[in-house]
Amino acid sequence: MVHPHAGAHPVLRLEDLRYSIRDRQLLNGITLDLSPGESAVITGPSGSGKSTLLSLILGLIPTNKGEVWVAGRDMAKLHGKRLAQHRAQHLSMVFQFGELLPELAPVENVALSGLLAGQPRRAAYEQAADLLREVGVTGTTATTGELSGGERQRVALARALVNQPSLILADEPTGSLDSAARSSVADLLFSLPQRWGCGLLVVTHDPDVAARAQRHFNLREGLLHTEQVTT
Repeated sequence: MVHPHAGAHPVLRLEDLRYSIRDRQLLNGITLDLSPGESAVITGPSGSGKSTLLSLILGLIPTNKGEVWVAGRDMAKLHGKRLAQHRAQHLSMVFQFGELLPELAPVENVALSGLLAGQPRRAAYEQAADLLREVGVTGTTATTGELSGGERQRVALARALVNQPSLILADEPTGSLDSAARSSVADLLFSLPQRWGCGLLVVTHDPDVAARAQRHFNLREGLLHTEQVTT
């Protein structure tokens, strides 16, 4: 499935991005372009600013200097409802532990995102069922909390696709999984840019996950350093 916004322009552009916390310069001039259909991974030591970078892209915290462009819009110039609307239309986030409601069925967790975006109930549930089939979670009567870790992350990926995002961000998306589930979820995650025409930016400590990305950066001393990609 090709995203309707896919094209030549970057879905993410970072220009000389700088961010300090108290007297520590955490990011010291980050520049990055990510195109539709492209995946990139960022590794680096704990505390190097990887999760902070994702928060800056999401517009959750303001930059000290530099620009963050998502789907052609400068995030710093969007505020309040306009920022929330742009984020909802173009960005999706996948967390380490899924951040799902355990008492709901998988289809309810996925449909909830559609309902919150204003979809009619029937359309939201039909889309949720379609997305769950796409990620390989079908035929279960269990609540989300009763699923395996790998199945929960697949549900989280389905939920991330509800708004047909321009950009998917993932923060340690396989960090809580065993090796078999980690591999299958990573394979699915990194298939999404080509299948959906979106960009994918993943933060991880796992070298096996990092090896799946088209581009690999290491964040250290406030800068992104290009790493060799093994094929």
